[in-house]
Amino acid sequence: MKNTRTHNAFLVMLSVGIRQFLNLILQFVSRIIFIRILGAEYLGLNGLFSNVLSLLSLSELGIGSAISFYLYQPLADNDTERIKSLMQFYKNCYRAVGFTMIGIGVCIMPFLHLLVNLEQNVPENLYLVYMLYLLNTACSYFMYAYKQILPAANQEQYKVEKINIIFLCCNCITDVIVLVIFKSYILYLLIKLILVFVSNIVISIMVNRNYPYIKEESVKRMSREEIGSFFRSIKDAAVFRLGSTLYNSTDNILISVMLGTTIVGYYSNYFMIISMFTSLIGLFVRAFTAGIGNLMVEESKDFQYRSFLQIDFMVFTFVSICTVCLFQLFNSFIMLWTGSILQDYILSQTVVAFLCISFYFDGTMQIMNIFREAGGFFRIGRSRQVAGGLCNIILSVFLGKIWGLEGIFASTAVSKGFISVFPFVITISRYVFGKGNYDLLKIYLKHALATVMTIVVVWYTCKKIHMTTVWNFFLEILLTLIISIAAILIFFHSSSEMKALFERMKKIRNQKP
Repeated sequence: MKNTRTHNAFLVMLSVGIRQFLNLILQFVSRIIFIRILGAEYLGLNGLFSNVLSLLSLSELGIGSAISFYLYQPLADNDTERIKSLMQFYKNCYRAVGFTMIGIGVCIMPFLHLLVNLEQNVPENLYLVYMLYLLNTACSYFMYAYKQILPAANQEQYKVEKINIIFLCCNCITDVIVLVIFKSYILYLLIKLILVFVSNIVISIMVNRNYPYIKEESVKRMSREEIGSFFRSIKDAAVFRLGSTLYNSTDNILISVMLGTTIVGYYSNYFMIISMFTSLIGLFVRAFTAGIGNLMVEESKDFQYRSFLQIDFMVFTFVSICTVCLFQLFNSFIMLWTGSILQDYILSQTVVAFLCISFYFDGTMQIMNIFREAGGFFRIGRSRQVAGGLCNIILSVFLGKIWGLEGIFASTAVSKGFISVFPFVITISRYVFGKGNYDLLKIYLKHALATVMTIVVVWYTCKKIHMTTVWNFFLEILLTLIISIAAILIFFHSSSEMKALFERMKKIRNQKP
Protein backbone atom coordinates (compact mmCIF):
# COMPACT_ATOMS: atom_id res chain seq x y z
CA MET A 1 0.00 0.00 0.00
CA LYS A 2 1.46 3.30 -1.13
CA ASN A 3 -0.08 5.35 1.67
CA THR A 4 -0.21 4.51 5.35
CA ARG A 5 -3.16 2.59 6.77
CA THR A 6 -4.12 5.59 8.91
CA HIS A 7 -4.02 8.03 5.99
CA ASN A 8 -6.12 5.78 3.75
CA ALA A 9 -8.60 5.17 6.56
CA PHE A 10 -8.90 8.93 7.05
CA LEU A 11 -9.69 9.45 3.34
CA VAL A 12 -12.35 6.75 3.44
CA MET A 13 -13.89 8.16 6.63
CA LEU A 14 -13.97 11.66 5.17
CA SER A 15 -15.70 10.59 1.96
CA VAL A 16 -18.09 8.31 3.82
CA GLY A 17 -18.89 11.04 6.33
CA ILE A 18 -19.74 13.50 3.56
CA ARG A 19 -21.96 10.96 1.81
CA GLN A 20 -23.75 9.94 4.98
CA PHE A 21 -24.35 13.55 6.02
CA LEU A 22 -25.85 14.31 2.62
CA ASN A 23 -27.86 11.10 2.83
CA LEU A 24 -29.25 12.17 6.18
CA ILE A 25 -30.36 15.58 4.92
CA LEU A 26 -31.74 14.37 1.58
CA GLN A 27 -33.58 11.44 3.15
CA PHE A 28 -35.39 13.81 5.50
CA VAL A 29 -36.45 15.96 2.56
CA SER A 30 -37.72 13.07 0.43
CA ARG A 31 -39.30 11.29 3.43
CA ILE A 32 -41.42 14.26 4.52
CA ILE A 33 -42.68 14.66 0.94
CA PHE A 34 -43.34 10.91 0.79
CA ILE A 35 -45.39 11.05 4.01
CA ARG A 36 -47.39 14.11 2.97
CA ILE A 37 -48.23 12.78 -0.49
CA LEU A 38 -48.55 9.00 0.00
CA GLY A 39 -49.10 8.58 3.77
CA ALA A 40 -48.35 6.07 6.52
CA GLU A 41 -49.75 3.04 4.67
CA TYR A 42 -47.16 3.33 1.91
CA LEU A 43 -44.47 4.06 4.48
CA GLY A 44 -45.45 0.85 6.24
CA LEU A 45 -45.21 -1.14 2.99
CA ASN A 46 -41.80 0.37 2.38
CA GLY A 47 -40.56 -0.77 5.80
CA LEU A 48 -42.20 -4.21 5.57
CA PHE A 49 -40.86 -5.12 2.12
CA SER A 50 -37.43 -3.78 3.04
CA ASN A 51 -37.36 -6.21 5.99
CA VAL A 52 -38.57 -9.12 3.85
CA LEU A 53 -35.84 -8.46 1.30
CA SER A 54 -33.25 -8.14 4.05
CA LEU A 55 -34.13 -11.73 4.91
CA LEU A 56 -33.73 -12.68 1.24
CA SER A 57 -30.28 -11.08 1.20
CA LEU A 58 -29.22 -13.98 3.41
CA SER A 59 -28.66 -15.80 0.12
CA GLU A 60 -25.50 -13.67 -0.18
CA LEU A 61 -24.22 -15.92 2.62
CA GLY A 62 -21.41 -13.60 3.67
CA ILE A 63 -19.55 -14.18 0.40
CA GLY A 64 -18.32 -10.57 0.43
CA SER A 65 -16.74 -10.93 3.87
CA ALA A 66 -14.99 -14.15 2.89
CA ILE A 67 -13.70 -12.74 -0.41
CA SER A 68 -12.37 -9.64 1.39
CA PHE A 69 -10.37 -11.88 3.72
CA TYR A 70 -8.85 -13.75 0.77
CA LEU A 71 -8.02 -10.51 -1.08
CA TYR A 72 -5.91 -8.90 1.67
CA GLN A 73 -2.80 -11.05 1.12
CA PRO A 74 -2.64 -10.83 -2.72
CA LEU A 75 -3.28 -7.08 -2.55
CA ALA A 76 -0.43 -6.72 -0.06
CA ASP A 77 1.80 -8.83 -2.38
CA ASN A 78 0.50 -7.17 -5.59
CA ASP A 79 -0.37 -10.66 -6.88
CA THR A 80 -2.60 -9.66 -9.81
CA GLU A 81 -3.14 -13.24 -11.05
CA ARG A 82 -4.52 -14.29 -7.69
CA ILE A 83 -6.72 -11.19 -7.53
CA LYS A 84 -8.13 -11.94 -11.00
CA SER A 85 -8.97 -15.49 -9.97
CA LEU A 86 -10.77 -14.36 -6.83
CA MET A 87 -12.73 -11.65 -8.63
CA GLN A 88 -13.86 -14.06 -11.37
CA PHE A 89 -15.00 -16.54 -8.73
CA TYR A 90 -16.75 -13.75 -6.83
CA LYS A 91 -18.58 -12.71 -10.00
CA ASN A 92 -19.88 -16.25 -10.55
CA CYS A 93 -20.98 -16.52 -6.91
CA TYR A 94 -22.90 -13.25 -7.10
CA ARG A 95 -24.75 -14.31 -10.24
CA ALA A 96 -25.84 -17.47 -8.45
CA VAL A 97 -26.95 -15.33 -5.50
CA GLY A 98 -29.04 -13.12 -7.78
CA PHE A 99 -30.90 -16.08 -9.29
CA THR A 100 -31.42 -17.60 -5.84
CA MET A 101 -32.79 -14.35 -4.44
CA ILE A 102 -35.29 -13.95 -7.27
CA GLY A 103 -36.33 -17.61 -7.00
CA ILE A 104 -36.99 -17.43 -3.25
CA GLY A 105 -38.60 -14.00 -3.62
CA VAL A 106 -41.09 -15.30 -6.19
CA CYS A 107 -41.92 -18.25 -3.91
CA ILE A 108 -42.83 -15.81 -1.11
CA MET A 109 -45.32 -13.89 -3.29
CA PRO A 110 -48.35 -16.17 -2.62
CA PHE A 111 -47.98 -15.45 1.12
CA LEU A 112 -47.79 -11.63 0.94
CA HIS A 113 -51.39 -11.28 2.11
CA LEU A 114 -50.39 -12.89 5.41
CA LEU A 115 -47.71 -10.25 6.03
CA VAL A 116 -49.53 -7.09 4.93
CA ASN A 117 -52.03 -5.93 7.56
CA LEU A 118 -53.49 -2.57 6.44
CA GLU A 119 -56.63 -0.90 7.82
CA GLN A 120 -57.36 0.38 4.30
CA ASN A 121 -56.02 -1.08 1.06
CA VAL A 122 -53.72 0.86 -1.24
CA PRO A 123 -54.74 1.19 -4.92
CA GLU A 124 -51.48 -0.26 -6.30
CA ASN A 125 -51.08 -3.97 -6.91
CA LEU A 126 -49.09 -5.28 -3.92
CA TYR A 127 -47.49 -8.03 -6.00
CA LEU A 128 -46.19 -5.49 -8.54
CA VAL A 129 -44.84 -3.29 -5.72
CA TYR A 130 -43.14 -6.29 -4.12
CA MET A 131 -41.63 -7.40 -7.45
CA LEU A 132 -40.10 -3.95 -8.01
CA TYR A 133 -38.54 -4.10 -4.54
CA LEU A 134 -37.25 -7.59 -5.32
CA LEU A 135 -35.68 -6.54 -8.63
CA ASN A 136 -34.13 -3.48 -6.97
CA THR A 137 -32.41 -5.71 -4.42
CA ALA A 138 -31.41 -8.53 -6.77
CA CYS A 139 -30.28 -6.60 -9.86
CA SER A 140 -26.93 -5.58 -8.37
CA TYR A 141 -25.94 -9.23 -8.09
CA PHE A 142 -26.37 -9.64 -11.85
CA MET A 143 -24.58 -6.39 -12.68
CA TYR A 144 -21.18 -5.20 -11.45
CA ALA A 145 -21.67 -4.73 -7.72
CA TYR A 146 -19.08 -7.43 -7.03
CA LYS A 147 -16.36 -5.11 -8.38
CA GLN A 148 -16.83 -2.66 -5.50
CA ILE A 149 -15.11 -5.07 -3.14
CA LEU A 150 -11.72 -4.52 -4.81
CA PRO A 151 -11.25 -0.80 -4.00
CA ALA A 152 -12.81 -1.43 -0.58
CA ALA A 153 -10.30 -4.21 0.23
CA ASN A 154 -7.48 -1.98 -1.04
CA GLN A 155 -8.49 0.95 1.21
CA GLU A 156 -9.69 2.98 -1.78
CA GLN A 157 -13.40 3.03 -0.99
CA TYR A 158 -13.27 6.84 -1.15
CA LYS A 159 -13.12 6.56 -4.96
CA VAL A 160 -16.43 4.70 -4.97
CA GLU A 161 -17.94 7.15 -2.50
CA LYS A 162 -17.48 10.05 -4.94
CA ILE A 163 -19.81 8.26 -7.36
CA ASN A 164 -22.22 7.30 -4.57
CA ILE A 165 -22.55 10.96 -3.57
CA ILE A 166 -23.53 11.97 -7.11
CA PHE A 167 -26.19 9.27 -7.38
CA LEU A 168 -27.44 10.03 -3.88
CA CYS A 169 -28.28 13.57 -4.99
CA CYS A 170 -29.84 12.29 -8.23
CA ASN A 171 -31.96 9.85 -6.23
CA CYS A 172 -33.35 12.54 -3.96
CA ILE A 173 -34.07 14.95 -6.85
CA THR A 174 -35.93 12.29 -8.85
CA ASP A 175 -37.85 11.16 -5.72
CA VAL A 176 -39.13 14.68 -5.14
CA ILE A 177 -40.01 15.25 -8.81
CA VAL A 178 -41.89 11.95 -9.16
CA LEU A 179 -43.79 12.36 -5.89
CA VAL A 180 -44.73 16.02 -6.37
CA ILE A 181 -45.58 15.94 -10.08
CA PHE A 182 -46.79 12.39 -10.75
CA LYS A 183 -47.75 11.21 -7.23
CA SER A 184 -47.05 7.68 -8.43
CA TYR A 185 -45.64 5.03 -6.09
CA ILE A 186 -44.94 2.63 -9.00
CA LEU A 187 -42.99 5.26 -10.97
CA TYR A 188 -41.15 6.15 -7.74
CA LEU A 189 -39.94 2.53 -7.46
CA LEU A 190 -39.13 2.23 -11.18
CA ILE A 191 -36.86 5.29 -11.10
CA LYS A 192 -35.01 3.87 -8.08
CA LEU A 193 -34.47 0.62 -10.00
CA ILE A 194 -33.07 2.46 -13.02
CA LEU A 195 -30.67 4.49 -10.85
CA VAL A 196 -29.34 1.30 -9.25
CA PHE A 197 -28.55 -0.06 -12.73
CA VAL A 198 -26.81 3.11 -13.86
CA SER A 199 -24.77 3.57 -10.65
CA ASN A 200 -23.47 0.00 -10.87
CA ILE A 201 -22.37 0.57 -14.47
CA VAL A 202 -20.54 3.81 -13.60
CA ILE A 203 -18.76 2.20 -10.63
CA SER A 204 -17.77 -0.74 -12.83
CA ILE A 205 -16.16 1.65 -15.35
CA MET A 206 -14.23 3.36 -12.54
CA VAL A 207 -12.95 0.03 -11.14
CA ASN A 208 -11.93 -1.18 -14.61
CA ARG A 209 -9.95 2.03 -15.12
CA ASN A 210 -8.13 1.75 -11.78
CA TYR A 211 -7.57 -2.03 -11.91
CA PRO A 212 -7.25 -2.75 -15.67
CA TYR A 213 -5.91 -6.25 -15.13
CA ILE A 214 -9.34 -7.56 -13.98
CA LYS A 215 -10.56 -7.11 -17.59
CA GLU A 216 -7.98 -9.58 -18.90
CA GLU A 217 -9.52 -12.76 -20.29
CA SER A 218 -6.71 -15.05 -19.15
CA VAL A 219 -7.80 -16.00 -15.65
CA LYS A 220 -6.47 -18.97 -13.73
CA ARG A 221 -9.28 -20.98 -12.17
CA MET A 222 -9.22 -21.63 -8.45
CA SER A 223 -8.37 -25.18 -7.43
CA ARG A 224 -10.86 -27.50 -5.76
CA GLU A 225 -8.95 -27.21 -2.51
CA GLU A 226 -9.14 -23.39 -2.64
CA ILE A 227 -12.86 -23.47 -3.44
CA GLY A 228 -13.43 -25.94 -0.61
CA SER A 229 -11.59 -23.70 1.85
CA PHE A 230 -13.52 -20.70 0.58
CA PHE A 231 -16.91 -22.35 1.04
CA ARG A 232 -15.99 -23.49 4.54
CA SER A 233 -15.39 -19.81 5.38
CA ILE A 234 -18.68 -18.91 3.68
CA LYS A 235 -20.55 -21.50 5.74
CA ASP A 236 -19.32 -19.99 8.99
CA ALA A 237 -19.95 -16.41 7.78
CA ALA A 238 -23.43 -17.41 6.60
CA VAL A 239 -24.44 -18.82 9.98
CA PHE A 240 -23.30 -15.62 11.72
CA ARG A 241 -25.15 -13.54 9.11
CA LEU A 242 -28.29 -15.58 9.67
CA GLY A 243 -28.28 -14.70 13.37
CA SER A 244 -27.75 -11.00 12.64
CA THR A 245 -30.64 -11.03 10.17
CA LEU A 246 -32.96 -12.71 12.66
CA TYR A 247 -32.19 -9.83 15.02
CA ASN A 248 -32.39 -6.89 12.67
CA SER A 249 -34.73 -7.87 9.84
CA THR A 250 -37.72 -9.40 11.59
CA ASP A 251 -39.11 -6.57 13.73
CA ASN A 252 -41.09 -4.94 10.91
CA ILE A 253 -42.59 -8.28 9.91
CA LEU A 254 -43.65 -9.04 13.48
CA ILE A 255 -45.05 -5.53 13.96
CA SER A 256 -47.01 -5.77 10.69
CA VAL A 257 -48.54 -9.15 11.54
CA MET A 258 -49.22 -8.45 15.25
CA LEU A 259 -49.93 -4.70 15.38
CA GLY A 260 -50.62 -3.61 11.77
CA THR A 261 -48.62 -2.45 8.74
CA THR A 262 -49.44 1.20 9.48
CA ILE A 263 -47.55 0.90 12.79
CA VAL A 264 -44.55 -0.16 10.71
CA GLY A 265 -44.88 3.20 8.96
CA TYR A 266 -44.77 5.06 12.29
CA TYR A 267 -41.71 3.11 13.40
CA SER A 268 -40.00 3.36 9.99
CA ASN A 269 -38.97 7.00 10.62
CA TYR A 270 -37.09 5.91 13.73
CA PHE A 271 -35.67 2.93 11.86
CA MET A 272 -34.51 5.18 9.00
CA ILE A 273 -32.60 7.47 11.35
CA ILE A 274 -31.08 4.61 13.35
CA SER A 275 -30.11 2.85 10.10
CA MET A 276 -28.34 5.99 8.91
CA PHE A 277 -26.30 6.21 12.09
CA THR A 278 -25.61 2.46 12.07
CA SER A 279 -24.53 2.66 8.43
CA LEU A 280 -22.32 5.64 9.20
CA ILE A 281 -20.64 3.67 11.99
CA GLY A 282 -20.35 0.67 9.68
CA LEU A 283 -18.76 2.72 6.92
CA PHE A 284 -16.51 4.42 9.48
CA VAL A 285 -15.42 1.01 10.75
CA ARG A 286 -15.02 -0.43 7.25
CA ALA A 287 -12.63 2.41 6.51
CA PHE A 288 -10.23 0.46 8.73
CA THR A 289 -11.12 -2.96 7.28
CA ALA A 290 -8.45 -3.21 4.59
CA GLY A 291 -5.85 -1.80 6.98
CA ILE A 292 -6.91 -4.31 9.63
CA GLY A 293 -6.69 -7.12 7.07
CA ASN A 294 -3.18 -6.01 6.21
CA LEU A 295 -2.35 -5.66 9.92
CA MET A 296 -3.61 -9.20 10.69
CA VAL A 297 -1.35 -10.56 7.94
CA GLU A 298 1.83 -8.65 8.80
CA GLU A 299 1.83 -7.71 12.52
CA SER A 300 2.20 -9.52 15.86
CA LYS A 301 -0.69 -10.41 18.20
CA ASP A 302 0.39 -7.76 20.68
CA PHE A 303 0.42 -5.05 18.00
CA GLN A 304 -2.97 -6.23 16.76
CA TYR A 305 -4.44 -5.96 20.26
CA ARG A 306 -3.06 -2.47 20.88
CA SER A 307 -4.34 -1.33 17.51
CA PHE A 308 -7.75 -2.83 18.28
CA LEU A 309 -8.02 -0.97 21.60
CA GLN A 310 -7.24 2.34 19.91
CA ILE A 311 -9.73 1.82 17.06
CA ASP A 312 -12.31 0.41 19.46
CA PHE A 313 -12.06 3.52 21.62
CA MET A 314 -12.64 5.75 18.60
CA VAL A 315 -15.68 3.70 17.62
CA PHE A 316 -16.99 3.68 21.20
CA THR A 317 -16.62 7.47 21.44
CA PHE A 318 -18.67 7.98 18.30
CA VAL A 319 -21.29 5.34 19.19
CA SER A 320 -21.64 6.62 22.75
CA ILE A 321 -22.25 10.22 21.65
CA CYS A 322 -24.72 9.03 19.00
CA THR A 323 -26.57 6.88 21.55
CA VAL A 324 -26.93 9.76 24.01
CA CYS A 325 -28.12 12.07 21.22
CA LEU A 326 -30.63 9.54 19.91
CA PHE A 327 -32.13 8.90 23.34
CA GLN A 328 -32.45 12.58 24.15
CA LEU A 329 -33.32 14.08 20.77
CA PHE A 330 -35.28 11.38 18.94
CA ASN A 331 -38.80 12.33 20.03
CA SER A 332 -38.10 16.06 20.02
CA PHE A 333 -37.01 15.76 16.39
CA ILE A 334 -39.86 13.46 15.33
CA MET A 335 -42.38 15.83 16.94
CA LEU A 336 -41.03 18.79 14.96
CA TRP A 337 -40.57 16.76 11.77
CA THR A 338 -43.74 14.65 11.44
CA GLY A 339 -45.73 15.30 14.62
CA SER A 340 -47.59 18.15 12.94
CA ILE A 341 -48.93 15.63 10.40
CA LEU A 342 -50.00 12.96 12.91
CA GLN A 343 -49.15 12.53 16.61
CA ASP A 344 -49.06 8.73 16.16
CA TYR A 345 -45.69 9.13 14.44
CA ILE A 346 -44.21 9.85 17.92
CA LEU A 347 -43.37 6.64 19.82
CA SER A 348 -42.95 6.35 23.60
CA GLN A 349 -39.65 7.15 25.33
CA THR A 350 -39.56 3.51 26.49
CA VAL A 351 -39.49 2.35 22.87
CA VAL A 352 -36.73 4.89 22.19
CA ALA A 353 -34.72 3.51 25.12
CA PHE A 354 -34.85 -0.07 23.78
CA LEU A 355 -33.99 1.12 20.28
CA CYS A 356 -30.95 2.96 21.68
CA ILE A 357 -29.77 -0.13 23.57
CA SER A 358 -29.91 -2.21 20.39
CA PHE A 359 -28.20 0.57 18.46
CA TYR A 360 -25.38 0.72 21.03
CA PHE A 361 -24.87 -3.05 20.86
CA ASP A 362 -24.82 -3.05 17.05
CA GLY A 363 -22.47 -0.08 16.82
CA THR A 364 -19.90 -1.25 19.35
CA MET A 365 -19.83 -4.81 18.00
CA GLN A 366 -18.90 -3.78 14.47
CA ILE A 367 -15.20 -3.27 15.07
CA MET A 368 -14.89 -6.61 16.88
CA ASN A 369 -16.64 -8.27 13.97
CA ILE A 370 -14.22 -6.64 11.52
CA PHE A 371 -11.22 -8.06 13.44
CA ARG A 372 -12.99 -11.44 13.57
CA GLU A 373 -13.48 -11.51 9.80
CA ALA A 374 -10.12 -9.95 8.89
CA GLY A 375 -8.37 -12.61 10.96
CA GLY A 376 -10.39 -15.40 9.34
CA PHE A 377 -12.12 -16.37 12.61
CA PHE A 378 -15.47 -16.94 10.90
CA ARG A 379 -16.57 -19.66 13.34
CA ILE A 380 -16.48 -17.39 16.39
CA GLY A 381 -19.92 -16.41 17.69
CA ARG A 382 -21.93 -18.03 14.90
CA SER A 383 -23.97 -20.44 17.06
CA ARG A 384 -24.78 -17.84 19.74
CA GLN A 385 -25.80 -15.34 17.07
CA VAL A 386 -28.35 -17.76 15.63
CA ALA A 387 -29.56 -18.80 19.09
CA GLY A 388 -30.00 -15.16 20.05
CA GLY A 389 -31.85 -14.39 16.82
CA LEU A 390 -34.29 -17.27 17.34
CA CYS A 391 -34.77 -16.30 20.99
CA ASN A 392 -35.50 -12.75 19.85
CA ILE A 393 -38.35 -13.92 17.59
CA ILE A 394 -39.90 -16.17 20.24
CA LEU A 395 -39.57 -13.55 22.97
CA SER A 396 -40.92 -10.84 20.64
CA VAL A 397 -44.09 -12.83 19.97
CA PHE A 398 -44.59 -13.44 23.71
CA LEU A 399 -43.80 -9.92 24.96
CA GLY A 400 -45.43 -8.30 21.92
CA LYS A 401 -48.80 -9.74 22.92
CA ILE A 402 -48.36 -8.54 26.51
CA TRP A 403 -46.58 -5.19 26.05
CA GLY A 404 -47.15 -4.30 22.39
CA LEU A 405 -44.43 -2.36 20.54
CA GLU A 406 -42.35 -1.95 23.70
CA GLY A 407 -42.31 -5.72 24.17
CA ILE A 408 -41.01 -6.41 20.65
CA PHE A 409 -38.10 -4.00 21.00
CA ALA A 410 -37.34 -5.06 24.59
CA SER A 411 -36.97 -8.64 23.32
CA THR A 412 -34.39 -7.56 20.75
CA ALA A 413 -32.33 -5.60 23.28
CA VAL A 414 -32.35 -8.35 25.92
CA SER A 415 -31.58 -11.15 23.46
CA LYS A 416 -28.69 -9.24 21.90
CA GLY A 417 -27.09 -8.32 25.20
CA PHE A 418 -27.20 -11.59 27.10
CA ILE A 419 -27.07 -14.21 24.36
CA SER A 420 -24.88 -12.61 21.68
CA VAL A 421 -22.93 -9.52 22.73
CA PHE A 422 -21.42 -10.37 26.12
CA PRO A 423 -20.38 -13.95 25.17
CA PHE A 424 -19.04 -12.62 21.85
CA VAL A 425 -16.78 -10.10 23.61
CA ILE A 426 -15.38 -12.87 25.83
CA THR A 427 -14.70 -15.13 22.84
CA ILE A 428 -12.99 -12.38 20.83
CA SER A 429 -10.74 -11.58 23.80
CA ARG A 430 -9.66 -15.18 24.13
CA TYR A 431 -9.34 -16.50 20.58
CA VAL A 432 -8.60 -13.47 18.37
CA PHE A 433 -6.18 -11.67 20.71
CA GLY A 434 -5.10 -14.45 23.07
CA LYS A 435 -6.06 -12.47 26.19
CA GLY A 436 -8.00 -13.43 29.33
CA ASN A 437 -11.71 -14.23 29.03
CA TYR A 438 -12.82 -11.06 30.79
CA ASP A 439 -10.15 -8.56 29.69
CA LEU A 440 -12.25 -7.07 26.90
CA LEU A 441 -15.55 -7.52 28.74
CA LYS A 442 -14.35 -5.30 31.58
CA ILE A 443 -13.46 -2.58 29.09
CA TYR A 444 -16.78 -3.02 27.28
CA LEU A 445 -18.83 -2.76 30.49
CA LYS A 446 -16.84 0.30 31.59
CA HIS A 447 -17.68 1.99 28.29
CA ALA A 448 -21.36 1.01 28.58
CA LEU A 449 -21.58 2.33 32.15
CA ALA A 450 -20.07 5.67 31.09
CA THR A 451 -22.71 5.92 28.34
CA VAL A 452 -25.60 5.17 30.72
CA MET A 453 -24.37 7.74 33.25
CA THR A 454 -24.10 10.35 30.47
CA ILE A 455 -27.67 9.60 29.32
CA VAL A 456 -29.00 10.12 32.86
CA VAL A 457 -27.18 13.45 33.27
CA VAL A 458 -28.32 14.71 29.86
CA TRP A 459 -31.95 13.61 30.40
CA TYR A 460 -32.36 15.45 33.70
CA THR A 461 -30.52 18.49 32.36
CA CYS A 462 -32.77 18.80 29.28
CA LYS A 463 -36.02 17.34 30.63
CA LYS A 464 -37.85 20.67 30.88
CA ILE A 465 -37.12 21.66 27.27
CA HIS A 466 -37.66 18.17 25.79
CA MET A 467 -40.33 18.07 23.02
CA THR A 468 -41.26 21.74 23.27
CA THR A 469 -40.25 24.39 20.68
CA VAL A 470 -37.86 24.62 17.74
CA TRP A 471 -35.51 26.94 19.63
CA ASN A 472 -35.52 24.66 22.65
CA PHE A 473 -34.69 21.76 20.31
CA PHE A 474 -31.54 23.54 19.14
CA LEU A 475 -30.66 24.26 22.78
CA GLU A 476 -31.27 20.58 23.56
CA ILE A 477 -28.88 19.56 20.76
CA LEU A 478 -26.20 21.91 22.04
CA LEU A 479 -26.47 20.76 25.65
CA THR A 480 -26.54 17.08 24.65
CA LEU A 481 -23.40 17.36 22.54
CA ILE A 482 -21.48 19.42 25.11
CA ILE A 483 -22.31 17.06 27.99
CA SER A 484 -21.62 13.92 25.89
CA ILE A 485 -18.20 15.11 24.74
CA ALA A 486 -17.33 16.44 28.21
CA ALA A 487 -18.29 13.07 29.74
CA ILE A 488 -15.94 11.19 27.39
CA LEU A 489 -13.09 13.57 28.25
CA ILE A 490 -13.77 13.32 31.99
CA PHE A 491 -14.13 9.53 32.10
CA PHE A 492 -11.23 8.66 29.80
CA HIS A 493 -8.82 11.64 29.81
CA SER A 494 -6.02 9.57 31.35
CA SER A 495 -6.52 6.43 29.26
CA SER A 496 -3.77 5.28 26.90
CA GLU A 497 -6.34 4.93 24.10
CA MET A 498 -7.32 8.61 24.26
CA LYS A 499 -3.68 9.68 24.31
CA ALA A 500 -2.98 7.44 21.29
CA LEU A 501 -6.00 8.90 19.50
CA PHE A 502 -4.70 12.44 19.93
CA GLU A 503 -1.28 11.34 18.68
CA ARG A 504 -2.80 9.80 15.55
CA MET A 505 -4.81 12.96 14.88
CA LYS A 506 -1.61 15.01 15.04
CA LYS A 507 0.10 12.66 12.58
CA ILE A 508 -2.81 12.86 10.12
CA ARG A 509 -2.86 16.66 10.35
CA ASN A 510 0.89 16.92 9.76
CA GLN A 511 1.07 14.23 7.08
CA LYS A 512 1.71 15.46 3.54
CA PRO A 513 -0.52 13.96 0.83
